[in-house]
Amino acid sequence: MVVKKYDIDLINYMNIFKKVTKINPKDCFKLDEVIIFVTEPGKAGLAIGKGGKNIQQLKNNLKKEFKILEGAETPEKLAKNFVYPAKPISISVEDGILKIQFSKGRERRMLLTDKHKRLNQLKAVIKRYHPEIEDVVIPQS
Repeated sequence: MVVKKYDIDLINYMNIFKKVTKINPKDCFKLDEVIIFVTEPGKAGLAIGKGGKNIQQLKNNLKKEFKILEGAETPEKLAKNFVYPAKPISISVEDGILKIQFSKGRERRMLLTDKHKRLNQLKAVIKRYHPEIEDVVIPQS
């Protein structure tokens, strides 16, 4: 069992998230100054709200960059949720390596721009929930 520790800031962020969305976050952590809220499977849409109304309220309350991520049991599903709205053509795990294949170069570049910031965030999220995954790769199409 993984014991999660939260500092006072994260607890405050989680309370704001719950107050605005009426959804209890499963987890909350910071990656590169981005607050990641993880919901139970099937709850991300409720957290976002109709027409994204909760997103705007969270932006006003948090005044920080954040991401709502739907939790998942498998690393493949978690990666798919992380890269949404991009649509990978395949996600597979081979020998501890998670491979994500995109059909469109711009979807691939979305993860690889800004010094691979989003790819590194994805790796950290996958490692947090699936420590058996050693690396995440995005092969060229």
